[in-house]
Amino acid sequence: MSNKFQARRERTDRTAALLVKLGGIGVVAVVFFMALFLILQAAPLASNPEMSGSRLGYKQNYAADREVIARGVEPFVEASYALFADGELALFSLETSKVIDSRQIKLKTDELITDAQISVTQGAISFLSSDSRLGQMALKFKVKYADDLSRHHQFADTVGPVTWLLNESSQPVIDFSISNEEQKVWGGVVFADGSARLIRATEKTNRLTGERSSKLKSLELEAAAYSKVALLESGVITLVQDGTKVKASRPDRRFTELLPAGEWLSATVVNDLLPLIGDGSVIAVAEGAQLNRLLLQGQEIGASQLIRVNSFDASAIGKLDEAFISPRQRVLFARGDKQTAVIHGTTGSIVAMLEHGAPQQSQLAPRENAVVEFFDDGGIAVNKIDLGFIAENTAALFGKLQYEGLRESSYTWQSTGGSDSYESKISFIPLIIGTLKGAFWALLPSIPLALLAALYCSRFLRGRLREVIKPAIELLAGIPSVILGFIGALYLAPAIEDRFLSLFLLPVVLGVLALGCGAWWSHLSLSKRRHLHEGSAAFLLIPIFFIASWAVFAFGPEIEQLLLGMPFREWAPEALGVPFEQRNSIVVGLAMGFAVAPLIFTLAEDAFRNIPKDLSDASLALGATQWQTATRVILPPAIPGVVAAIMLGLGRAVGETMVVLMATGNTPITDWNPLQGFRSLAANLAVELPEAEHGGGLYRVLFLSALLLFAITFVVNTLAEIIRVKGRKNL
Repeated sequence: MSNKFQARRERTDRTAALLVKLGGIGVVAVVFFMALFLILQAAPLASNPEMSGSRLGYKQNYAADREVIARGVEPFVEASYALFADGELALFSLETSKVIDSRQIKLKTDELITDAQISVTQGAISFLSSDSRLGQMALKFKVKYADDLSRHHQFADTVGPVTWLLNESSQPVIDFSISNEEQKVWGGVVFADGSARLIRATEKTNRLTGERSSKLKSLELEAAAYSKVALLESGVITLVQDGTKVKASRPDRRFTELLPAGEWLSATVVNDLLPLIGDGSVIAVAEGAQLNRLLLQGQEIGASQLIRVNSFDASAIGKLDEAFISPRQRVLFARGDKQTAVIHGTTGSIVAMLEHGAPQQSQLAPRENAVVEFFDDGGIAVNKIDLGFIAENTAALFGKLQYEGLRESSYTWQSTGGSDSYESKISFIPLIIGTLKGAFWALLPSIPLALLAALYCSRFLRGRLREVIKPAIELLAGIPSVILGFIGALYLAPAIEDRFLSLFLLPVVLGVLALGCGAWWSHLSLSKRRHLHEGSAAFLLIPIFFIASWAVFAFGPEIEQLLLGMPFREWAPEALGVPFEQRNSIVVGLAMGFAVAPLIFTLAEDAFRNIPKDLSDASLALGATQWQTATRVILPPAIPGVVAAIMLGLGRAVGETMVVLMATGNTPITDWNPLQGFRSLAANLAVELPEAEHGGGLYRVLFLSALLLFAITFVVNTLAEIIRVKGRKNL
């Protein structure tokens, strides 16, 4: 019978051991596949732009004697258009090479189109005539689907009417630039005599008849050897003066005069100005394939300046033949006689070098999925391209960049904006600082409270109280973090706002009371102290601490008025020069402490209790006091376990989401000021990921931040476990 029992027990032991091993392997596998999934989602960020081959053989069929002024393609790259000198805008099918739609610009007798500029982002084409007339026309498309779901492309109904910004001029126009802003159209013109003009057309639509009318106003710039012009936002006009100086001017609010907005001097001759998407910065194309990104720093009238943010040396492409801009991103293509350089304007890095043919003109398709090359004979080459994630690079994620609209370079996270031309700002630095800031203020009150409570509970407390208090504290770790965040946001933050100084005075008051009560207790006779066990005497402090805490917070506003002369929330900005916010780091630290402190307490209490009882008994037998035994005998060998407890608490604080999300303003800032809020990596994921486009740049960046958060917590928790295991082996 005993043999059967022994055999059954061995089988049970083997089964249990196998289940434990399988469980451990399963946990490791889950962690591994979790990390692998995050890596696979973030990996595409490392890809570079690349061509996927060319499709040759397309052509626009038109008479050989017709002069083409400008060409382009519609968003699906299934049809191309051409603007001819006689004013016809024709749409060609790439498959048949035939005209499928056309519009005619009304010109004067013998008047011809001599130059044109296409703005894909604004959906417009601007043109200059031989009579020095400057106009703009919408350039949009509509698609009709047949029964077989094939697409048929046409010009939109809005294509045709022309807004004329310049109807006559005594001087020939040598360069122009046009920009649209809601109901306004801005035009910049440079004349042959070196003078320039800024034109504003205010468009109005009659709601009854649908007729459109334009009211023109212009400001003149005296002849100063101007040669090139480009318009930025709000009518800011940038001009090349004397070949090397780029000068910016902005109109006043009443549009009565042009005010200087800054200038920049180039070492070589500037041949062209190309505004980037959003019209917040301009590329100055200088001789020798030198490309300089100029940005108008500061938007206030009289306080702005034109600065060079980045400089690109594209000499590797050979002689610069053409530079063209992406319609969706701040990306510049510089085509030379050797290669085409793909340049990210914000970070100033050349991200790829592409091969090309020998076209007359190149253009990036509206959806950035192809580089289209146009040849003199009407031929078209469509080169499929994958730009990858140009804007999501190392410099953008961890570097300090100068963005449009900001006064200085900064670490900024602001992923979305109010327009299609908005540039996402995706620096991890504010999120990392916020994560560390939240963890620090969560651990600051949690570590001393949890460690002292663990030491007291394991070495001083006796009887059933210890068996009740420890589980009660451990239950706090099970409170959902959303509840803690809810309490912190709706109760704790408003309650502390008017009693902030009391928060700092309370530890001092309680410390003084504890020392005073301790001194009083030590002077009592032994016969009186016998009624309470030494470890239970501390419970006498509970009513005293409760009354003192109530008094400090109840009279908090009066204390602030007495000591500071005003509420702390008003005193801090005035005396310390730092802003004060109701939902700040200290509030988060207090709320998060309810989640972190029980974890540290549990692990530290186990570390203290695992110290062999023989050590404490020997110390007490030699005459040491309970405090001396705890601090000099118990604490040193328990330090590895204590460190592990703190590190695990750090891991919990770093990964906390809902408390940070609800109890702070959730603003991504780089300020270490504890009186302000922050945004952590975990909270950022909770806010941004549901709104991120699947597979898009922001989506990949968020998974990269999740991988970073995973790596931090994994390393911290692993080190904590290693320290704990080694410390246990040394006992």
